[in-house]
Amino acid sequence: MDDRVWKNASIALGVFCALLIGVAGALMILGGKGGSSAPTSSPQASDLANASTIPGETALASGSATGSQSPTGTPAPTPTQGLVSPATITFNSLALDASSDSSGTARTFTFTSDGAGAVTFAVTKISAGGTAKMCAKVDTGAYNCYVGGASKLPSFPKGKADGPHNTWTVSLVGYGSSKPTVDVTFTWPAASPKMQLSHGRFQGSSTSGVSEALNGFSATFKPRVAGLINVQAEWTVVTSDASMTLLDVTTPPSVTVDQRQYPGATYINPAFTANVDPTKTYQVKLRNQSADSGRPDLTALIAFP
Repeated sequence: MDDRVWKNASIALGVFCALLIGVAGALMILGGKGGSSAPTSSPQASDLANASTIPGETALASGSATGSQSPTGTPAPTPTQGLVSPATITFNSLALDASSDSSGTARTFTFTSDGAGAVTFAVTKISAGGTAKMCAKVDTGAYNCYVGGASKLPSFPKGKADGPHNTWTVSLVGYGSSKPTVDVTFTWPAASPKMQLSHGRFQGSSTSGVSEALNGFSATFKPRVAGLINVQAEWTVVTSDASMTLLDVTTPPSVTVDQRQYPGATYINPAFTANVDPTKTYQVKLRNQSADSGRPDLTALIAFP
């Protein structure tokens, strides 16, 4: 083979290699465009970013949950989607387990914000001498925690949602051997607000020595518009005689608006519903009227207008 043949063969081989490199580059570009979307912006939760994590401690006590499931039983109707505005709910006189309690759990709250706006959650009251640890995360982010007592209550006052929807998970547990009773308040932008409580306690109230703070929950809220409150709940371990009460607490003394009994139940069936007025403030209470039996684990979902 003479020099001209070798020269022509070398040119052809070079052109072929250049074509292969070009095709491979194009495929890489196309694959990069179609393989995954750009990450969405995370919530501007400045208070979460600045919160001090307690060194050497896990974020949550045993038994914490992400709150991804709703109580079983009669499903809550899907509320009519409303305008986004701040919703507020306070859980009153909620007893916490000590983090040193091997059988204890963190009271865990889960809610979803709609659109952009301020999101705050704070312990607003604590029993004398008590210390609590509050941990919080946004969507799949990491937990950050505060520990505090009466002199400086644990809170996250500067959270911000950037929507369209963010899921917030907040846990509360007594710090060390402390097992205080607390009030905790949540405010967030919502179209149809729902709050889930996981790992509550549902100890019977007919046994002496059992604090009412360990029996179900009391939650205070002010509806933004007229509509229905809808409450579902379920519990483990026991079959109980339960009661649900809705009180008008706008001005003292409180007035009972509605009360339902659920004898021999393991969940609220049908779901508790009642009409509420935006000019009034309400408190809803769930109680176990049976004798104390173990530590029933309570899950509840509260939806309000």
